Amino acid sequence: MMRSVFTKTLYEKRLFVVGWSLGMMALAMLMTSFYPAMHQDGSLDALVKNMPAAFQGLVGSLANLKQFDTYIASQLFDIRVPLIAGIMAIILGLGLSTKEEEDGELRTLVALPISRSKIFFEKWFAMIAIMALIALGLLSGIYVVLPFLSDATIELKDALMLVAITWLIMVTYGTITFGVGMLTGRRAWASFIGTFVIIGSFLLSTFSQAVDWLKDYESWSLLHYFPALEIIESGINWQDIAVLSAVTVTTLIMSWAIFNHRDIN
Repeated sequence: MMRSVFTKTLYEKRLFVVGWSLGMMALAMLMTSFYPAMHQDGSLDALVKNMPAAFQGLVGSLANLKQFDTYIASQLFDIRVPLIAGIMAIILGLGLSTKEEEDGELRTLVALPISRSKIFFEKWFAMIAIMALIALGLLSGIYVVLPFLSDATIELKDALMLVAITWLIMVTYGTITFGVGMLTGRRAWASFIGTFVIIGSFLLSTFSQAVDWLKDYESWSLLHYFPALEIIESGINWQDIAVLSAVTVTTLIMSWAIFNHRDIN
């Protein structure tokens, strides 16, 4: 028998961790291996010239493809990882909140001599630990391929900063879905709000580069506070961390306060 909700959750999600870690690792390996072809002079000029301006945010600036650190920041962390991480966060957040309530497992847990606060926070700590393991898959994928590329380098501290902020955005996304799920007990609400925040952030940050009227609202996107290229060029902006942390903590406290007193379905 598991000693705590934390270890029970980690054990039950072990296949989820392995699957998503390998998936993130494979994605990082794929994008890293594409670098020699992507950074060649003129290789993408024709494509970008013929691409509608509204879609150039999906590719980024060609100047970022010349060096590996800016290439991996723009093509992996700035474009692909946030959306994939968001999907993972929704699945995990729902699995740890509304799914267990629908299956009757949560009612069984609260009937045990364990406080609701302990159940809530141990589930949340398990979630962020799982996300840390999955984020490390990205780091592993990059450094598995790098030795085979003669002209690609990235400082370990830069890679660690990118992975750390990726983990933080995962935690923020996951906490929103998990928090709404624990607060309401409704899968539909948790899924809708989590998806709205994640897809809305992705669309705002992607298309605000080309659509003028969207630029005024881009700061509402959580991805505005995940500037992968700026992290490579000038390091972490602690104001970005403060904003993401504030969203996470506020959501967590509100959902915990209501979960402590609501009826379990």
